[in-house]
Amino acid sequence: MFGNPARTTGMKLKAGTLCLSLLAVLVLLLTACGGSSTQSSQSGKKVLTLAAQASAFTDQGFNPYASTPNIGINGFVYEPLEFCNVNDNTYHPLLALSHQFNSDYTQVTFHLRQGVKWNDGQPFSADDVVFTFNALKQYPAADLNGDWGYLKSVTAPDANTVVMTFQKPFPGALYYIAGLTVIIPKHIFESVGDVTKYYNSKPVGTGPFVVAKYTPDLLVLDKNPNYYQANLVKVDEIKEPRYKDNDAFKLVMPTGQVDWSGYYADNLQQNFVAKDPQHFHYFMAPVDEFGIFIDVHDPLLSDVAVRKAISVAIDRQAAAQQGESGLVPPVPQSGLLPTPGNQQYVLPEYANLPTTPNPSQAQQILKSAGYTQGSDGIFTKNGQRLSFELISVAEYSDWNKWAQVVQSNLKAAGIDIHIKLMPEAQYLTFRAGAKPYQLMISGVGGGPTPYFIYNGTLSSQSIPPNGRNSSYWKDAQTDKLLQQFASTMDPTAQKQAIQGLERIMVEQVPWIPVVAGARWFEYNTMRFTGWPDQQNQYAVGSPYSYPDNEIIVMHLQPVS
Repeated sequence: MFGNPARTTGMKLKAGTLCLSLLAVLVLLLTACGGSSTQSSQSGKKVLTLAAQASAFTDQGFNPYASTPNIGINGFVYEPLEFCNVNDNTYHPLLALSHQFNSDYTQVTFHLRQGVKWNDGQPFSADDVVFTFNALKQYPAADLNGDWGYLKSVTAPDANTVVMTFQKPFPGALYYIAGLTVIIPKHIFESVGDVTKYYNSKPVGTGPFVVAKYTPDLLVLDKNPNYYQANLVKVDEIKEPRYKDNDAFKLVMPTGQVDWSGYYADNLQQNFVAKDPQHFHYFMAPVDEFGIFIDVHDPLLSDVAVRKAISVAIDRQAAAQQGESGLVPPVPQSGLLPTPGNQQYVLPEYANLPTTPNPSQAQQILKSAGYTQGSDGIFTKNGQRLSFELISVAEYSDWNKWAQVVQSNLKAAGIDIHIKLMPEAQYLTFRAGAKPYQLMISGVGGGPTPYFIYNGTLSSQSIPPNGRNSSYWKDAQTDKLLQQFASTMDPTAQKQAIQGLERIMVEQVPWIPVVAGARWFEYNTMRFTGWPDQQNQYAVGSPYSYPDNEIIVMHLQPVS
């Protein structure tokens, strides 16, 4: 949920009536996974079972630049140039061994790893990197991170070197271009036209796994024997069964048949960890943010008083507790995640921004702006009621729980909310289409500094389909502050920029942060050890975070 639509929402699945009994679910699981762990060990394979996908696996999903990539394709099959650990802001080699900026940060040079091959045996080279970035320029819908909002050119002086030149000094772009933009093979994609519309069930990547087979309900990945770090990969096969909703997965979760998952589940301690404290664990990294995006072109929502009233009325603490089971903290209107690393950026006057509701203050804001409360308790102005549609995702049970909290909060403040649930696939297409709406729950992926959430939600370059600025916020001062942060490594200038963005968030309310977005991560140590945890945060643990998922697989060790 930055810049990258695929990796930041995670799987938040619908609570509802089960269509399958427990027995039926378990039978399906055993069938889909090809048998129990005993069968896997008898075959000699080290098989890891991963669960993170709610929608059906599709040919379209094997294209990393289609609107809804299958989970695991990025990282396991397609790779970016480097891995950035957002927990400590360090960069590590993947396809590129190193990078160097010039003195004024207008250019970065990548030195590529030699001897790398695509999984069809063709050699990887700088031409593939140049082709990928130029394809994103030619087909803007593929530019999911908005790379060409700051790139000027991408060239290859030789087969092992890539030089990227920026339109202006922009060291902050490294996270996007090196850590999030996956490289696709020129020899496959150069003849297909629009790279977002090429569908192939046998994707050609450089990563540690290849697609062995798939159905709409199961994806099987086999180890790539020609991967350049194959000696570090002790997993022979990854099986990804699809669970259509949260309830279906919760029935399987405590059985121990899944090794790695990225689903939201309430009462994890009681319903998961307590079933086998020795082997069942979870670790949620609050890296991202979820909140309510606002179509600022809507006639009523273009009024900042209405946006402020909505923000003031929301009980963010209740949303975190009831919607996210207290696994993540609430986020104040400033948009700064309440983490130790962010405290240095907090404006003194925003040190204690409330996360509890204040309906009377919301009503006063509206009255001062000329709104009057009708006999039904809803405010109106010029004959228009403050009645809005709030879009959420049918399968995302946590969002839907706190959507109900918001609905109740706003009713108390004199604002009427109707919740509309969209199926996940429809929602993702709608969100990428930049169509008119009123209110929409969405998320944005964070990064190693607060800049990445602000850039993903506020930059004019991040308006869909190029990012998560779903409020369609376009403001010269905002862009100037984002550029100030990204164009320097001076901590004082960067702090000033972040604090300016905080002020815009509070005073103009371009969107409404509500809760931190955990990258859901549950794991089982029965068959594999080496997972990241609170003491060893070498990567973000969720299976849909890439290339973290690739890094994790290289750390896993089979249990004897």
